[in-house]
Amino acid sequence: MTELKPPRRSFWVESTPETDYAPLAGRVSVDVAVIGAGITGLTSATLLKREGKTVAVVEAKRIVRGATGYTTAKVTSGHGVIYSELMKTFGAEGARRYAEANQAALERVARFVDEDGIDCDFERKANYVYAESREEIESLEREVEAARSCGLGASFVEDTPLPYEVAGAVRLADQAQFHPRKYLLALAQTIPGDGSHVFELTRALDVDAGSACAVKTDRGTVLARDVIVATHLPFLDRGLFFAKTYPHRSYAVAAPIDEKHAPNGMFINAGTPTRSARTIHDGNRLLLQVGGNGHKAGEEEDTPRRYEQLEEFLREHWPEAGPVEYRWSTQDYMSLDRVPYVGRLRRRLQQVTTATGFNKWGMTNGTAAAMILSDGILERPNEWAEVFEAKRLKPRVSAGKLVKEGASVGFHFLADRLGRADERSPDGLAPGEGAILRVGRRKRAVYRDEAGALHILSAVCRHLRCIVAWNPAERTWDCPCHGSRYTGEGQAIQGPTVKDLERIE
Repeated sequence: MTELKPPRRSFWVESTPETDYAPLAGRVSVDVAVIGAGITGLTSATLLKREGKTVAVVEAKRIVRGATGYTTAKVTSGHGVIYSELMKTFGAEGARRYAEANQAALERVARFVDEDGIDCDFERKANYVYAESREEIESLEREVEAARSCGLGASFVEDTPLPYEVAGAVRLADQAQFHPRKYLLALAQTIPGDGSHVFELTRALDVDAGSACAVKTDRGTVLARDVIVATHLPFLDRGLFFAKTYPHRSYAVAAPIDEKHAPNGMFINAGTPTRSARTIHDGNRLLLQVGGNGHKAGEEEDTPRRYEQLEEFLREHWPEAGPVEYRWSTQDYMSLDRVPYVGRLRRRLQQVTTATGFNKWGMTNGTAAAMILSDGILERPNEWAEVFEAKRLKPRVSAGKLVKEGASVGFHFLADRLGRADERSPDGLAPGEGAILRVGRRKRAVYRDEAGALHILSAVCRHLRCIVAWNPAERTWDCPCHGSRYTGEGQAIQGPTVKDLERIE
């Protein structure tokens, strides 16, 4: 096992101030309740308020501290090798509308930055999807042709700004990168007032839907005509989105670099393991961020090694870079057909909508989802809504993956219960270490915090009762079935769960 290091927050979080919006107290009434304060939730609330609606944003933690606060923050329609696949799955028209939605999302972000004067390091950059071997060239050439037929200005190039040779790349000009928290914290400041609110430290527990909706929280109730569930994965089990997506973790490191050695552009390889790169402005200096190296949640024991592999890649190709200063990871939900699910939570539940399955491209897909959802509430037609329809199921692509992911969940549900627990005594855990141990006759999730206190918890996830796994890099308990995550002490930090792990006295 790789040496443990204390987990560290992302650059985006550490370089921005803490927020201090008050929790909900009692009951409020608004036109629209938005549950979740990441890019989809805050963009939806901003769009709706500027159209005259009153909104209430409800966030369980602090705003922009979930997946959006741990992203790579590329604002691009270049989502790897995707358009040639979408042509097969959704047809030429469907692929074109996906491209249009993401390009429109990029320009929506650019307009907010310009109109509101947001200082968020927004800058236009070319996006490159590159091949490392000649065998991948044919697929990139097909991708260029497909992207161009979708209206994107893609081109095939053999030279890139990277300091190492590649076989070729798809280049998409005039894309962008930014600081996501600076951007969204500025949008959030425009929401409160005139009957609208932002509530932090307020955990939504349920939604009662009727002619009006009641969002029940641990702090009170929000009454609203419409509800947007923007919690990354819907915390409500209605709609079975946890069965149509699967959780995937990925990692990032960042180190200072002189501008003359930094690559000019945004980069991601077409193969695996994923290697993604971009630059970050940090005041008067520049950082190089390298990311990727992902795996399904809960299925990697040596998570610290994932960081080390990224650091080795960075050091190999950019030896001029300084020591790594930031390390963080994130969790994304992957849809079965590579397009997010955006729309009604259930077919007969018109007032409650959701968005999930952004496939690691949440900056544009999340913004596009907010535009689709707000148009629906405003009763305006949206030409992308059919492609992103939340209740769709593409049999050619989805059926096999649905069975595969269902089998994976079933395997974990049984195998993790029947598998051997670590036979160590809890007394043998070092500070900062956790493990599934046998305590008495049961498996328990046991963690010793930095102060030496021991926390003995039920190992059963509070969502659908799978057994959690210890993540040593982040010092969290991660559910391999549907991606719920808990602190070492057992507090829920990422859904779909809304309950903490049960403490064992």
